[in-house]
Amino acid sequence: MNSSYITNLFQLTCVFCFLTQLPAKEAIETLSFDLEKMNVLIRQTAMPEMGDSRIEKILRRYYIEGLGGAENWEKVESLRVAGTLKLETGEYELNAYQKKPHYIKMNIYGPQRDLILGYDGKNAWQSSSKDKGTAQLMSEKDARRFIHSAHFGNHLLYPYAKGKTVSYIDTVPVEGAICHQIRVLLDSDYQVDYFIDIRTYLEIKVANLDLRDNRSSSVVYTDYIREFGMPIAKKVSSYENDEWVSDLTLDEVKVNSGLMPWMFEMPH
Repeated sequence: MNSSYITNLFQLTCVFCFLTQLPAKEAIETLSFDLEKMNVLIRQTAMPEMGDSRIEKILRRYYIEGLGGAENWEKVESLRVAGTLKLETGEYELNAYQKKPHYIKMNIYGPQRDLILGYDGKNAWQSSSKDKGTAQLMSEKDARRFIHSAHFGNHLLYPYAKGKTVSYIDTVPVEGAICHQIRVLLDSDYQVDYFIDIRTYLEIKVANLDLRDNRSSSVVYTDYIREFGMPIAKKVSSYENDEWVSDLTLDEVKVNSGLMPWMFEMPH
């Protein structure tokens, strides 16, 4: 098991995400704004007041129903989850921690070796019991994927942030549900498609495409619970090129468990 498997897991809003490439099609509607009038506060607001265009109405309902609303979101500072990770090579115990805005750490315990993956806001690193626990920086390729997944929440938050374009693509059937397909283009050269159930406004599927190498994968979310009003999927299934990669089943979810930034630093 290597870090490329793990980076598919943790978009619990979150926690992690990568996905299948979708056919190119013209966006029907793009979230627009006036750069001269847009102030810094709005750009730094996770769930700003939205207007009355179709995409703005969808985002407004998603923030309230699919993420628990701005008041609940502001109360959430960190997230800790524990569960079982199933891969072709067997089952592993997973403990993962995430803290706003982009700190993440994952401990994976298996029959052959243990693995720790982390990002402290600057360095993406890993350590393995096979290497006697010595920490080292991830390769540039693995670090790029892992850092992309480290964003607390998802990329539909902070819709007016610089370097981000949010577009409504279509309403399509996905995993037995009818979903709004919302696409986010990031200045990091990632394209992220969110498929949001039109009834519940929960994420059914998220798809990430790395525009630099066309690498794609998909994540499907089921069995939602709510903590602090925030929906969290207890089962996360990951795929690459439509091939199953892993299932993550959560047994424990804890919000605001007192995590500190130093806990995510690479050991020396």
